[in-house]
This record gives sequence, structure tokens and C-alpha cells, in this order.
Amino acid sequence: HPTSDSIHHIHSMFIIKLQLQTVKERFQAFLNGDTQIVADEAFINAVQSYYEIFLKSDRVSRMVQSGGFSASDSRDVFKKHIEKRVRSLPEIDGLSKETVLSSWIAKFDTIYRGEEDLRKQQQRMTDDSQRSV
Repeated sequence: HPTSDSIHHIHSMFIIKLQLQTVKERFQAFLNGDTQIVADEAFINAVQSYYEIFLKSDRVSRMVQSGGFSASDSRDVFKKHIEKRVRSLPEIDGLSKETVLSSWIAKFDTIYRGEEDLRKQQQRMTDDSQRSV
């Protein structure tokens, strides 16, 4: 299994290549209902405010231009952003706040990386394994 450090490193390098514009488009697509990601209203509202407050801010644009912005930063911001929200949600039977949080983070990652990219990655891996035969 890859260590969390190497995942963190890959994650950090990822955004530098991936322009903020692409990320914004992915979140916009999700908010427009153009993705296959299933989400409840609470999550959609959280993403909406993260998008409006954080992704569209000048601060982020400046951070990206100076190369001081990484995927892990944006993930941390989202995490802090939703922790408050999740704590204020009514308790759901048999569902801990931690479970809700980790499920939201997983969905965030899916939006962030883009469904297309995940499919392309799988496709590439299939191609590579066929080529090495």
C-alpha cells in the first residue's frame, strides 16, 4: 500500500498541474447536477458555499499564481468548512458525525479529481497491463 506521505505528495503535485479553472468547472458541474455523484442537500449546500467563499476568492487565485496552493490545502479548507456544518446537523440514527465527515470528504475528492480522470486512469492502467504482456 502506498504510504500516506506518498499519497499526500502526489496529491500536492496534482493541483499545480491541474489548473484552478478545471477544479472550478468540476465543482460547477457537480452543483449543476451534471455528475453521477449522489449527494444529499446538506452536502450540496456545503459544496456551494465552499465554491462561492473559497474557490472563487481572489486569495486562491493569488495562491495559485505564486505556486503556494496545493490540493491538500483545498482539502483541509473543505474539511474545516464542513466540520462546523456536520456538527450542527441533527444526529442521524446509527450514523456518527465521523462517518458523515469521511463520506463527504470522499465525495469531495471525487468531484475534485473529476470522474473523467478516474476513468482515464483506469483505462490507462488497463492499457499498460495489456502492453506489458
